[in-house]
Amino acid sequence: MTTTIVAWGFTGPALLTIGRAADELDREHDIRLIRVPLDEDLPPEADVVWVQGAMNPMLGERILAAVGGRPLFSSPPVAQSLQIATAHGTGMGRPPRNPSPEARIALALRLVTPGRLVHAGRLSALVAGHTDVDPGPMPDDIPRGIFDTGRGPEHPVGTCGIIGTGLNVAAGDADYLRTIARVLNSLDVATCTWLGSPEDMPGDMKNRVDVWLNLTGFTACGNHGAPATDKGTALAEETDAQLLTPVPLQRGTLSDWRADPGPVGLWPAAVSMNIAVPELEGATVPWVFMGRDADTNHLTPDDTAVARLAERVRRTIDLRRARPADRKVSVTIFGYDGDGTVGTAAQLDVFASLHALLRRLKEEGYTVEVPDTVEELTDILVGDGAGGARSQASELARWRATDYARVLGEHAARIDGPWGRLPGTVDTDGRDLIIRGARFGNVIVGVQPQFGDVSDPAELLMANDSTPSHSFAAYYLWLEHVFGHDVMLHFGTHGALEFMPGRQTGLAAADWPVLLTGSVPHHYLYVMANPGEGTIAKRRSAASLITYLTPPLADAGLYGALDELAELLDAHLSSGRGAGPVPREIIDAALRADFTVEQAQDPAELRRELERVRRSPIALGLHTVGRPMEQRQTARSLELAATYLADTGEAERTAILADLEEKLQSNTELDALVRALAGGYTPPVVGGDPARRPDALPTGRNLHAIDPVSVPSASAIARGRNTAEQLIAAHVDAHGSFPESVAIVLWGIDNIKTGGEGIAQAFALLGVEPVAGPRGRVDTFRILSPEDLGRPRVDVVCTLSGVCRDVLPQPVRLLDEAVRAVAALDEPDELNPLAAHTRAHAEEMDTTAVEAATRIFSAAAGSYGTGVNKLVQAGDWDGGEDLAEMYLTRMGHAWGTGADGADAGAVLRKVLGTVDATFQNVDSAETSIAGIDHYFEFLGGVTGAITQLRGDAPASFVSQSWAADINVGTLRDAMQLESRTRLLNPKWVEGQLAHGYAGVAQVRTRLENTFGMQATTGTVDGWVFDRAAENLLLDEDVRGRMQRANPAAVNSMTNRLLEAADRGLWDADPDTLDRLEDIADQLDGVLEGIEEV
Repeated sequence: MTTTIVAWGFTGPALLTIGRAADELDREHDIRLIRVPLDEDLPPEADVVWVQGAMNPMLGERILAAVGGRPLFSSPPVAQSLQIATAHGTGMGRPPRNPSPEARIALALRLVTPGRLVHAGRLSALVAGHTDVDPGPMPDDIPRGIFDTGRGPEHPVGTCGIIGTGLNVAAGDADYLRTIARVLNSLDVATCTWLGSPEDMPGDMKNRVDVWLNLTGFTACGNHGAPATDKGTALAEETDAQLLTPVPLQRGTLSDWRADPGPVGLWPAAVSMNIAVPELEGATVPWVFMGRDADTNHLTPDDTAVARLAERVRRTIDLRRARPADRKVSVTIFGYDGDGTVGTAAQLDVFASLHALLRRLKEEGYTVEVPDTVEELTDILVGDGAGGARSQASELARWRATDYARVLGEHAARIDGPWGRLPGTVDTDGRDLIIRGARFGNVIVGVQPQFGDVSDPAELLMANDSTPSHSFAAYYLWLEHVFGHDVMLHFGTHGALEFMPGRQTGLAAADWPVLLTGSVPHHYLYVMANPGEGTIAKRRSAASLITYLTPPLADAGLYGALDELAELLDAHLSSGRGAGPVPREIIDAALRADFTVEQAQDPAELRRELERVRRSPIALGLHTVGRPMEQRQTARSLELAATYLADTGEAERTAILADLEEKLQSNTELDALVRALAGGYTPPVVGGDPARRPDALPTGRNLHAIDPVSVPSASAIARGRNTAEQLIAAHVDAHGSFPESVAIVLWGIDNIKTGGEGIAQAFALLGVEPVAGPRGRVDTFRILSPEDLGRPRVDVVCTLSGVCRDVLPQPVRLLDEAVRAVAALDEPDELNPLAAHTRAHAEEMDTTAVEAATRIFSAAAGSYGTGVNKLVQAGDWDGGEDLAEMYLTRMGHAWGTGADGADAGAVLRKVLGTVDATFQNVDSAETSIAGIDHYFEFLGGVTGAITQLRGDAPASFVSQSWAADINVGTLRDAMQLESRTRLLNPKWVEGQLAHGYAGVAQVRTRLENTFGMQATTGTVDGWVFDRAAENLLLDEDVRGRMQRANPAAVNSMTNRLLEAADRGLWDADPDTLDRLEDIADQLDGVLEGIEEV
């Protein structure tokens, strides 16, 4: 009797295997094996059903209904498949020592090869009752070990270890291995191709490997169900060989990818499997290099990608073989907007760190000329411009525009559209393009050009075909084609290269980051506390990241009027007169310290606020690469770390803190840079702040994110629930009612560091609980009943950064599914405002409930940022309506299940018009809310947009979540604390001024961001600007020291305060404005070379 087996949903090597096994089954065993795609109906003649493919609950129900009572076998590692098969009564766990037929079929489907499928077919016939003959032991026909790819080069320059999978070879799909080996051989690179886990490779063979090329699409060791990242890391460390893991397309064909890949790039499952998990073992270069042929289904390499990949391997080997004296190194620092910010990076003294690196390279034998001092290096790199001191980046070289155009080729026309015909208008004299930086022997320190001319950022950011400027493209192409660098290093967090337009992940040849960097080995010095944006740099610019330490923390302390007030309060309260009337001297002192009249009459409130200021942790100064903390500088970080260890035993807590203290006082960052520049391997490390993630130390390792399918974690869910309840309580306290709708800002950086606390907060506000499966994959959720929730649900509008959108696609989709599930509930309007708003908006907009339920928004695919910060920094706005329009236009794209950046501007405007409050986490004491422009760009941007849509400002809250004890307060309160502890605090200012040019730039940046928050939200009190003018600019000693170090930054600060007054953002004293005008005039003369510094 013929047995009909339907293989439902098989793809890839399994599909090829089915074709090879079907003939033998039909010919020798009277078994008919047919393949049916999952989107087609199950044929009625099926006796047995095999299922392979990713599933969701809806599809699982459809499969179970179609299969009925017939035997069903489902292939892991898909969690839903396991649930379906278990529900149907088939065993899907690890097979027993003497497996039953059902377990053997399951194992055969898990490791699909022709021999195993024939075995599974015969077992299936036995299960269906069409035979009583047990086929016996299952054959093991998966090839392992050395795979012969043909004869290599006669005189190889080095060896590439290629890691392949025996499943493809068993399926008759191994030509791609031979093709890639042949391309490498043509570059005189010997290859050693190994099928299976390379840890089993003989030692003499393993030790010859210079570069590992992992072509499995997963980790180097282990398998899709059980990645062995620790073994992959050990392998790369043992051989000190970089691990390159390009991406094979698992879905769709190579021709489809070439023709219309879309701006999103890889789908979420591929991001997790092919990129995020391999990064845990230090993998890099996630370029798409092959896919399946549309006709044959065989894996087919992309010739361009393989050539670039092979060149990367060859250049890495050349780097390892070259003498240090012969290596040519490019180091890129960042220019930003030019207002005294050349060479700035997050929490890093760039010039002191550069000087330390140049000195170390000299010691290592590099041909490098090292300036005597940091100040001399700064003067060389930040030139005199029009004659004034340190007014702009120095000129390194000029490149004839016609020569540049020949190198760029057909892509020059792409730039001509947005920027005007070659050579454009940025950094050019009309004939040549100017390359900025300086040469120090075989080391060039170049200054990355601005993204473009920010005089009209709106036009640039709105353009669908935006590109880098000609000067930006010329800089990178000059490094490659004129200077001829052997290795590239980006220095500090962060530049603009990785945010250039193109696919989000799985970049191809025409995407700008790939086009500009080519095949040169690339490393990126990155702050340990920013795994979100670091991951974008790693994936989009094919960089290996090298972490650097954050600055030491200290208590902010008290100063000036705050200190005077504290002394008076202590005397008053210790005198026993605390219950009586508040003395006039305390009220006057409180007012001098810029407290309100109401606060001044409440000594207990004043005491609490002063203590909060005094104990707030602040970063002291900037980090210098290679310099560890002194023991006295570790105390505040250790104290903060201890707050996260309250639930651990004393012995364990003591051991963790002792280990943290030791790591803070040691530093191997320069060793790591030297090893990377010589072509060595940089082991992986999780990102985070020292106090919260001690395992992020030591620095000098390859920063990575987390597997997105594990987000949010159990601890994040608990903390997220706590924060959500605090937020609701804060709104009730301030406004007397529950918030119906909250706009929450979600970033990649904090969600990666915290395991998804922000995402968990959104779930909690909705009244939904994420649920993790047995392997830790968070792939479903539970909707809490109104009774269990104990309060109304909150309509949550999620506004995502581009990093969050790109790095955490699975939790974003799950959150979208939760939103839509809650929107569809039949609950009273007062308990479910999301459902109520969805129905009302659908009717008002004459659209579907599906569209009206959209609540997850971000920029378009391949675009990053709201553009609000660019407008503010350029001064190119007339009022809040301009900033709001920029925000709404940029962020009006829907994300989630199936959305992928669809235009949803109308829905965004509608839902924001009903928002009661805005909210964001502040997760870092080192950075804080005015430390970077992204807080006013995102939180300020959405708050300002809502203000314009509603006609009045929403409530705005932030969570100070950098400590174990979460505290939710108003944005205004946060800005007061921020200003008192940092911008206006002599302790913080002096810590910055100790770093000269770079430190003054940081002071300028914090004032700029304070201005930005006022421009977007109006939550900065006037006294903040009063004291900033008084303490920083009108104080001649402080201004003089800043002016000598960085006159352009001081000029920018002065003009920004004048702009604040001119726009009505600051009600300034006329005398103060007159004095600021005089300072601005004098600084203009300095920068023009007319006056002395």
